[in-house]
Amino acid sequence: MSDKFGILEAEKRGIKLGEIGQRIVLENEHVRIWEINLDPGETIDFHIHYHPYVVISLGGGENEIETIFGDLIKTVEELGSTVFINEMRAVHRLTNRAKIRYLSRLIELKSVRWTTEVKD
Repeated sequence: MSDKFGILEAEKRGIKLGEIGQRIVLENEHVRIWEINLDPGETIDFHIHYHPYVVISLGGGENEIETIFGDLIKTVEELGSTVFINEMRAVHRLTNRAKIRYLSRLIELKSVRWTTEVKD
């Protein structure tokens, strides 16, 4: 059985997928805008994105993404940098590895929803 996005792996480990950010700043039928606000060393729990999204860095930006499969991806987001993610990625969590607070806005584009079909 193919579990490309790690949804079955998370379920097998008893991991309940969490929210993408700490709070929703704005939501309507087109977008959902999350605030992500992490102190140094703080982590957003395992989650998955079902929509394409844009991340705008408002501060900090030395982060580590850990996938459910154990892959570690380092990111550096300069103040004001903007990234568009247009592909579904595996279940992951985000940790602030900087010595300062990380703050960003993540804008989900609700008009497109990715599918997570698990194939035999």
